[in-house]
Amino acid sequence: MTYNSAGFGSGPGKRWLPVGFTLIILLISGCQSMAGGGGPDAQRVAEQLQKSGSGDGQELSRLQAKLVEGALSLNGRNRLNVNGRRFNADCTGTVLAIYWHAGIDLATPMTQYRGNGVTRLYRFLEDEQALYKTRRPKPGDIIFWDNTYDRDGDGQANDYLTHTGMVVSVEEDGTLHYIHHNYRKGVVLARMNLYRPGVYTEIVDGQQQVINSPMRMRGSPNFDKWLASELTRSFGRAWEVVDKSAFLGG
Repeated sequence: MTYNSAGFGSGPGKRWLPVGFTLIILLISGCQSMAGGGGPDAQRVAEQLQKSGSGDGQELSRLQAKLVEGALSLNGRNRLNVNGRRFNADCTGTVLAIYWHAGIDLATPMTQYRGNGVTRLYRFLEDEQALYKTRRPKPGDIIFWDNTYDRDGDGQANDYLTHTGMVVSVEEDGTLHYIHHNYRKGVVLARMNLYRPGVYTEIVDGQQQVINSPMRMRGSPNFDKWLASELTRSFGRAWEVVDKSAFLGG
């Protein structure tokens, strides 16, 4: 199989902390992923849905809109400096930076956990009972992927929690536009459709359109699953379980 991929970015849970807290933290992310490719179309759709709603007939909450705003502001960036704080230029750092833009500190509670940044973020949300599986997540949901690269170098598809990103918008047909860190291109928008997980591209109105962006890293051992939709593990609704009084002047 030829992989049409480019490259990627990388105890009990406490309550989430507001932006007013100060910390110095180094996150070892260990995340890798591919470029994908939402491009200008993803930007256009995301901007439209930021104004009109979540894509399923429901209006975005104030926090969701802030998260989408933060994601779009980081699209195309290689350095992550948000509201006076610098974040690692990797997949976990991108998610943390977006949430920090919305006034939510996810980094501090992650210090309780071991592992790379993706694993610690996942374990934190697991303790918060915020993880779930669906084919139609919500804008602001955090995405977790497995097997985006051969992390342990053993040539097997046994590499879990290797990449993370965030849902930016959801179209009526189930197309998700998400943002993540690409190790060569920086922060990029890409797309996937969990109702059509094995479809890479198709011809639409005479033009080739990406249905599911590539996600397995170029150079990794061959694996029959390589699209973002095929490697998705679960979603985390961090924005919904956060204490609403901790941000936005609530």
